[in-house]
Amino acid sequence: MINLSNWRSVRLWESSVERQLRQRHWLWLHGACIGSIVMGVMWATAHLQMLMGSDSLALRYAVTLGIGYLSYLLVLRIWAAALVAPASRGDGFSADLPVPDVGGGLNPGMSVPDTAFLSGGGGDFGGGGATGDFSSATQASPGLGDIASGALEAAGSADEGAVVVVPVVAIFLIGCALLLGTGSLLLLYFGWEALLTVAVELAFSYVSARTAVRVVREGWLSAAVRLTWKPLLGAFFCAVLLGVTLDYFIPAAHSLPHAIRLIRGAG
Repeated sequence: MINLSNWRSVRLWESSVERQLRQRHWLWLHGACIGSIVMGVMWATAHLQMLMGSDSLALRYAVTLGIGYLSYLLVLRIWAAALVAPASRGDGFSADLPVPDVGGGLNPGMSVPDTAFLSGGGGDFGGGGATGDFSSATQASPGLGDIASGALEAAGSADEGAVVVVPVVAIFLIGCALLLGTGSLLLLYFGWEALLTVAVELAFSYVSARTAVRVVREGWLSAAVRLTWKPLLGAFFCAVLLGVTLDYFIPAAHSLPHAIRLIRGAG
């Protein structure tokens, strides 16, 4: 049976910890530092995979994002502990942090040659019967000659259109994946809400270890995953989509900047 007064005491204590963390630290700056560290780890991971000869950009991006997220959780845990550690020295968590008097349980709630970008390669229309047969056919039936000529022109224009359309589609998909993926990564790694939540969870663990407080909580890892799995899923989907698009349309590219250079050269 949950005691309503105990639940209110825990909520008041959490609000007090959150308020003091906001007052003592520039949490947005801490989030920016954590995001910069994680992005550096991801760049190093992607560069190492390229040096090792990984040709699939989709696989490389997936591995990079996975390692980046694990490093994010590790940095988040260490950083949050550093925020609350000074206040955790001594017998209690902090002299000015009210410790809830709770008894019992509470359940809260990618080397490839640098070649030109080729796409939409067409066939050769100079097949057998392209010399005398078409001429005789034209003399015998002018309408048939017009139809054959029109068909050839249509096929040639379709091939030329593919050369234009395919890069446009590739650029569109790359742009969408970059835009959505970058937004998801910024939301995932540069936000400070997860840092604040993890810090509160760690602070409570310090309190419960040194007092008679015994409250069942989700823990710092569960709280971090709960706040970050949605942007992680969005970033992962966009990263894999970007890698698959580059692998399919620009197979000669061994990195995103290289793909952009190839597209500019083709234009």
